Amino acid sequence: MKGGKHLAVQLLRVGKAAGGGSRTGLIRTVALLCAAAALTFAAGALVSAAAIYGTMEHQSQARSPRVLEGHPAEKPIALWKPGFDVVDGLQYSVVSVVPLTADAPAPPGLTTWPGPGEAVLSPALAEAAAAEGSTGILGRDVGRIGEAGLVNSTERLAYVRPLDSLVDKQRMFTITGYGAEGPYIGDPQFTEPLELFALAVVGLMLFPAAVLVVIAARAGGEARDRRDALLDALGASWTSRALVNVGEAALPVLLGALLGLGALVGLVAAKVSLPFTHFTIPTASISAAAVPLGLTATACVFVVLVLIVLLHRHNASLPTTRPGTLSRRLPRWWPALFPVSLLLATRGPGLLAPGNPSLFLAIYFTAALITFATLPAVLALTVAALGRLLTRLGRRHGGTGTLVAGRWLTAKPGVTARLVAGFVVAIGLIGQVQLNTSRLSEPMLAAQATAQRIGTSVLTIATPRDNARTSAFLADLPTDAAVFSLRTGPAPDGSVLSVLQAPCEKLRVIQRNCGGYGSPATVSDHDPRLAELARWYAPSGRIQLREGPLVSELPAEETSQVVLMAPLGKNLDIATVKQAANLKLAVASVVEAPGGGWLSSALLRSSRVNWVTLFGCFALIVVGLAIGLNSIAEFLRHSRSFAPLGVLTGRRRLFVSVAAWVLLMPTVLAAAIGALVYLWLSGPYTDPVVGAQLSWPVLGYLLGGVLVLSVAIWGCGAWSAVRGAARWRPTAD
Repeated sequence: MKGGKHLAVQLLRVGKAAGGGSRTGLIRTVALLCAAAALTFAAGALVSAAAIYGTMEHQSQARSPRVLEGHPAEKPIALWKPGFDVVDGLQYSVVSVVPLTADAPAPPGLTTWPGPGEAVLSPALAEAAAAEGSTGILGRDVGRIGEAGLVNSTERLAYVRPLDSLVDKQRMFTITGYGAEGPYIGDPQFTEPLELFALAVVGLMLFPAAVLVVIAARAGGEARDRRDALLDALGASWTSRALVNVGEAALPVLLGALLGLGALVGLVAAKVSLPFTHFTIPTASISAAAVPLGLTATACVFVVLVLIVLLHRHNASLPTTRPGTLSRRLPRWWPALFPVSLLLATRGPGLLAPGNPSLFLAIYFTAALITFATLPAVLALTVAALGRLLTRLGRRHGGTGTLVAGRWLTAKPGVTARLVAGFVVAIGLIGQVQLNTSRLSEPMLAAQATAQRIGTSVLTIATPRDNARTSAFLADLPTDAAVFSLRTGPAPDGSVLSVLQAPCEKLRVIQRNCGGYGSPATVSDHDPRLAELARWYAPSGRIQLREGPLVSELPAEETSQVVLMAPLGKNLDIATVKQAANLKLAVASVVEAPGGGWLSSALLRSSRVNWVTLFGCFALIVVGLAIGLNSIAEFLRHSRSFAPLGVLTGRRRLFVSVAAWVLLMPTVLAAAIGALVYLWLSGPYTDPVVGAQLSWPVLGYLLGGVLVLSVAIWGCGAWSAVRGAARWRPTAD
């Protein structure tokens, strides 16, 4: 097959016509379109992430202050101090600012400087504060920070100008302008590094998309086997066969890439809030990355077409051109490893490595890996047994569909086992990622336990060494709260001494005697409020109680903070206390329950699970498409063998029944088995040694996704089989 300057174009046209005329052409076209779309979308997400992080870095640098110490030749314009507060359990940045000159430029995103006692909030912070009921705790709300001063639309940030009486020049930076490297404020302090985020995108988006590309490239192998055999007989070269394959796949691959890129661009243009995370992709970042996104889509088209050619290599020494696979029978004892590894994963770490997190996780991961590796073999045996059961039921009750499905499952257990195992492994692996992401440290777990025991019935407030401010703050506190002073300093023996001091009437509120030192509070105190104070604020685990004034002069080596206690069983209004502290003590005063800082860190860690849920849903959809399309193709290939039965009996419902047993039932079974494996393997991870948290919402989304996909796979398989049977005609064998 040589000669002709238009030969390449002709071969491409031959491939296009051959693809449209094959019996599995529709399945292959859909598979290639979905694969190219998924790969382009996933690769585009990676490029977009890099662009968003780049924009965030640029925006952060543009608003970072130029400190006078680093730029002594420049003119001072303002006093600047970063701080933190908490809304809805999560930390955010609070920046105290005081202009030094009338013409001083305001921070980026602000049109004017806030006045004394006023605050300018980001839109996301204002919305969160309103939902929590804590509006105005930083000062009078006078406006919103513009886009120029935010790294993204969901950033929580506040600029506050303290009252003149609260300005502490010694603790504030003198700045000369904006646009320097650090100190960073806002979201960059709470965001995972790009490397970790990119790793999640690669593992939960790009890898599943690549699996779908491989399966789509191998789909319809039987028709291409016959076509390549004909081309080989005509003397076609490897290049000619490759051009035919490219011609067959080019249009769906190109359309898929356009669909994937269009979906990403549409998501950005519509300013859609991403599910679970409530993150809106910045339009400016994606606009700046238009050229890289276009090149990425082009590269995805090229990669898919190259894989299609490489994964269908012709071997003239074989009787078929279908991609060859080595048929290797696993050892008969291989399935027996499954229960052993499952037991080792759940019981082994606790028995073999108590208190050793590294060895604990090594044993767990090894056993979990063996569990996933042996699972398909166990499922194949189960499917074969189920097939024999369905065969007997079909014979006994005369169910044609049940009988045919039973024969199918008995003869082809591997096809169904791969369908079930794919979903089970997908649920299990996504669950492992969620568990690993949610791991909390020991202090975080302790903070969660403290919050469950006492809520906000105890609050601590850091106070400055200014008795006038402290007295003014105490005068604004709720009258139903018992007020104490917690002082920490060195003891005569060199240890740290913690003392809870208050007037006599306050000590009696917590059932303690007046005069001198009363009985100390310990971590096992009968009063849970005192027990938690001792746990978090006394290195020795003991707090001495004594009668004394709430406000007095402190030695230089001692520190003091105010402690508020609500009556047992009640909580304090933390927003009211914060507002009083910000107006009387200092802007962004630290007001928290015992362990509050660690609790915020735990909530921040838990919020990152939302991204795992989002990526996990994408991975499950893509893996479901890969497994489903492969299973439908196998079902259609073998359903032709019983197509005459449907034609002769006139019962097209036969194909619906068989598809229900062969496609729907296994995927529903996969959802149940996947949930069991996820729950079973989560046991060791939720051990305090590891500190992971099981997420029921993630499990619910995974199960819901599998069930939706199972119905879709069943419907497509049944419809395609009925459609194929309607076109069946007797042929000479």
